[in-house]
Amino acid sequence: MFTPLRIVALSCALPLTLAACSAGSSSDASASAERIVTGTKPAAAESTTPAPTMIGGPAVLEVAEQVTVTNQLTAPWDIEVTADGSLLVSERDSATISRVRAGVRTALNGPGVEALRGMVNAEGEGGLLGLAISAEHPEHVYAYITREDDNAIVRLDLHDDLLGLPTVVLEGIPAAANHDGGRIKFGPDGFLYVSTGDAGEPELAAASDNLYGKILRVVADGSEADGTAAPDNPFGTRVWSYGHRNVEGFGWVADGRMYASELGANAEDELNLIVAGGNYGWPEHEGMSGAPEGTSPGDTVDGVTYPVVTWTTSEASPSGVAVTYEGIYVAALRGEQIWRIPLTEDGIGTPHTLLSDLGRMRDVAVAPNGTLYALTSNTDGRGDAAEGDDLLVRLTLAEPEA
Repeated sequence: MFTPLRIVALSCALPLTLAACSAGSSSDASASAERIVTGTKPAAAESTTPAPTMIGGPAVLEVAEQVTVTNQLTAPWDIEVTADGSLLVSERDSATISRVRAGVRTALNGPGVEALRGMVNAEGEGGLLGLAISAEHPEHVYAYITREDDNAIVRLDLHDDLLGLPTVVLEGIPAAANHDGGRIKFGPDGFLYVSTGDAGEPELAAASDNLYGKILRVVADGSEADGTAAPDNPFGTRVWSYGHRNVEGFGWVADGRMYASELGANAEDELNLIVAGGNYGWPEHEGMSGAPEGTSPGDTVDGVTYPVVTWTTSEASPSGVAVTYEGIYVAALRGEQIWRIPLTEDGIGTPHTLLSDLGRMRDVAVAPNGTLYALTSNTDGRGDAAEGDDLLVRLTLAEPEA
């Protein structure tokens, strides 16, 4: 039995839902059957639910219901919710952008499709990675791609299901077979935030004057200024924070707090509270390693800001992040689960496993209507793909019965 909980996204007044089963839940049998359906139309949203006025929620939530929206995906990487409620999903290796509407997946068409595919080098962990759409300019899709000699962000006009030719708005991002970053999202300030990896050059991540191992903040308004440094950036460049190994997820709390996941090397993965100009310690520090005695999670000591949460790399290898008013959701690849970190007014609670039976998890996303979606990543060359992989799923959450 579950006690229903109304969970609301940051920008609206509708209930939050997600789709999958937590390990050990009474829904395990139905979850297995759902893995092979091709699509299920999402339930109608309840537009009358009032938005919460306080940040925070239960210490523990569980998955009450799983719905498979589609299983017609191969190595998906990012979910982007459009203004009409449909979903755009990037598929890494094929450099395909698909729209999912009412459980039906349709690959986008138009001149931009083949042009985009021709630009992408999908070796290693590369390919078509993050997507972003501005609420103010929904006709523009921004995409993070890995190329032969560098990584880049391109802008494509989107009209219905037709993509226009790509325009490069930021290039020269360091590229490698691994550690390419790749997440892009519009922040609450309207600027585009971009995560880059250290591209196998960890010592360069420790400097603030290059694009290795960074979170960037740039203009993205469809003008000629696209890709330039946003005003008030801490160093007068595109760089927002530095000292990162490989950030693949981030998001914002309604009060402005920005949290980012970070893949560690051999010891610890991280969740960091990001501040402008912050140094997050890589490669000198991984997790809490090397912190002076008495340092607590989240402290800034000798110019280095330490993570608020750490996991062993077998528990996490974190990728996408979604944030609601009540919690931070982190998709874990090697850990094959979704972690939930409860939010409080001034910090976070104790992390717990929300879901752990769908294999590698690549992304989680919150729609403007409060719906939470998740992507598996079992066909990416590292997972153990089952019949019906990869999945885009929707979960409904509830408090466990007392």
